[in-house]
Amino acid sequence: MSDEEDGPVFTGGSLSFLSGSKKKKKKKSKKEKKEKKEKKKRELEEADEGGGKKQKTEEEEEAEASDDDLTEFEKKHRKKRLEKERRDTEAVAKKSHRERIDEFNSHLGSLTELNDLPRISAAGNG
Repeated sequence: MSDEEDGPVFTGGSLSFLSGSKKKKKKKSKKEKKEKKEKKKRELEEADEGGGKKQKTEEEEEAEASDDDLTEFEKKHRKKRLEKERRDTEAVAKKSHRERIDEFNSHLGSLTELNDLPRISAAGNG
Protein backbone atom coordinates (compact mmCIF):
# COMPACT_ATOMS: atom_id res chain seq x y z
CA MET A 1 0.00 0.00 0.00
CA SER A 2 1.17 3.46 -0.74
CA ASP A 3 1.13 6.43 1.62
CA GLU A 4 -1.06 8.40 -0.77
CA GLU A 5 -4.47 6.76 -0.34
CA ASP A 6 -7.69 8.47 -1.29
CA GLY A 7 -9.69 7.07 1.64
CA PRO A 8 -9.85 8.17 5.25
CA VAL A 9 -6.81 7.99 7.46
CA PHE A 10 -7.14 6.18 10.78
CA THR A 11 -5.04 7.08 13.76
CA GLY A 12 -4.59 5.40 17.12
CA GLY A 13 -6.89 6.19 20.01
CA SER A 14 -10.51 7.11 19.60
CA LEU A 15 -12.16 6.42 16.30
CA SER A 16 -12.32 9.50 14.13
CA PHE A 17 -11.90 10.27 10.49
CA LEU A 18 -9.18 12.66 9.52
CA SER A 19 -9.76 14.46 6.28
CA GLY A 20 -7.58 16.81 4.31
CA SER A 21 -8.95 20.01 5.80
CA LYS A 22 -11.72 20.85 8.19
CA LYS A 23 -13.71 23.98 7.68
CA LYS A 24 -14.05 25.95 10.87
CA LYS A 25 -17.35 27.59 11.63
CA LYS A 26 -17.29 31.33 11.52
CA LYS A 27 -17.95 32.77 14.95
CA LYS A 28 -20.64 35.39 15.10
CA SER A 29 -19.37 38.63 16.44
CA LYS A 30 -21.11 40.49 19.24
CA LYS A 31 -21.82 43.27 16.78
CA GLU A 32 -23.78 40.93 14.49
CA LYS A 33 -25.80 39.62 17.45
CA LYS A 34 -26.61 43.16 18.57
CA GLU A 35 -27.67 44.16 15.06
CA LYS A 36 -29.94 41.12 14.84
CA LYS A 37 -31.61 41.95 18.18
CA GLU A 38 -32.06 45.60 17.22
CA LYS A 39 -33.60 44.59 13.89
CA LYS A 40 -36.13 42.33 15.64
CA LYS A 41 -36.90 45.09 18.14
CA ARG A 42 -37.53 47.60 15.33
CA GLU A 43 -39.81 45.15 13.52
CA LEU A 44 -41.86 44.59 16.68
CA GLU A 45 -42.18 48.33 17.28
CA GLU A 46 -43.29 48.91 13.69
CA ALA A 47 -45.88 46.15 14.00
CA ASP A 48 -47.22 47.67 17.23
CA GLU A 49 -47.46 51.16 15.76
CA GLY A 50 -48.71 50.09 12.35
CA GLY A 51 -52.02 48.34 12.04
CA GLY A 52 -53.37 48.06 15.52
CA LYS A 53 -54.65 44.69 14.33
CA LYS A 54 -54.73 41.69 16.59
CA GLN A 55 -51.39 39.92 16.40
CA LYS A 56 -51.61 36.25 15.55
CA THR A 57 -49.98 33.79 17.88
CA GLU A 58 -47.29 31.46 16.66
CA GLU A 59 -49.65 28.50 16.90
CA GLU A 60 -52.22 30.18 14.66
CA GLU A 61 -49.56 31.08 12.12
CA GLU A 62 -48.27 27.51 12.08
CA ALA A 63 -51.81 26.21 11.76
CA GLU A 64 -52.52 28.42 8.77
CA ALA A 65 -49.22 27.54 7.14
CA SER A 66 -49.80 23.80 7.44
CA ASP A 67 -53.54 23.84 6.67
CA ASP A 68 -52.90 23.14 3.00
CA ASP A 69 -52.36 19.42 3.50
CA LEU A 70 -55.18 18.91 6.03
CA THR A 71 -58.71 17.77 5.40
CA GLU A 72 -61.68 19.95 6.26
CA PHE A 73 -62.40 17.97 9.44
CA GLU A 74 -58.77 18.23 10.57
CA LYS A 75 -58.87 22.01 10.05
CA LYS A 76 -62.03 22.30 12.15
CA HIS A 77 -60.53 20.09 14.85
CA ARG A 78 -57.35 22.16 14.99
CA LYS A 79 -59.36 25.38 15.17
CA LYS A 80 -61.51 24.04 18.04
CA ARG A 81 -58.44 22.76 19.89
CA LEU A 82 -56.70 26.14 19.66
CA GLU A 83 -59.86 27.89 20.84
CA LYS A 84 -60.17 25.50 23.81
CA GLU A 85 -56.51 26.04 24.75
CA ARG A 86 -57.05 29.81 24.63
CA ARG A 87 -60.13 29.56 26.89
CA ASP A 88 -58.29 27.30 29.34
CA THR A 89 -55.35 29.67 29.62
CA GLU A 90 -57.72 32.59 30.20
CA ALA A 91 -59.50 30.63 32.95
CA VAL A 92 -56.20 29.83 34.66
CA ALA A 93 -55.06 33.43 34.36
CA LYS A 94 -58.24 34.74 36.05
CA LYS A 95 -57.54 32.96 39.35
CA SER A 96 -54.64 33.91 41.53
CA HIS A 97 -52.36 31.31 43.03
CA ARG A 98 -53.94 31.86 46.44
CA GLU A 99 -57.46 31.27 45.06
CA ARG A 100 -56.36 28.03 43.39
CA ILE A 101 -54.76 26.80 46.63
CA ASP A 102 -57.92 27.60 48.63
CA GLU A 103 -60.08 25.78 46.09
CA PHE A 104 -57.80 22.74 46.17
CA ASN A 105 -57.79 22.68 49.98
CA SER A 106 -61.59 22.80 50.10
CA HIS A 107 -61.71 19.89 47.63
CA LEU A 108 -59.31 17.89 49.79
CA GLY A 109 -61.38 18.72 52.86
CA SER A 110 -64.49 17.28 51.25
CA LEU A 111 -62.81 13.94 50.50
CA THR A 112 -63.00 11.09 52.99
CA GLU A 113 -59.73 9.83 54.32
CA LEU A 114 -58.88 6.17 54.20
CA ASN A 115 -58.25 6.01 57.95
CA ASP A 116 -61.67 7.51 58.79
CA LEU A 117 -63.58 4.56 57.32
CA PRO A 118 -64.29 1.69 59.73
CA ARG A 119 -62.64 -1.59 58.91
CA ILE A 120 -65.14 -4.16 57.65
CA SER A 121 -64.44 -7.85 57.27
CA ALA A 122 -66.50 -11.00 56.71
CA ALA A 123 -65.20 -12.60 59.91
CA GLY A 124 -66.64 -9.79 62.01
CA ASN A 125 -63.42 -9.16 63.90
CA GLY A 126 -63.39 -5.50 63.26
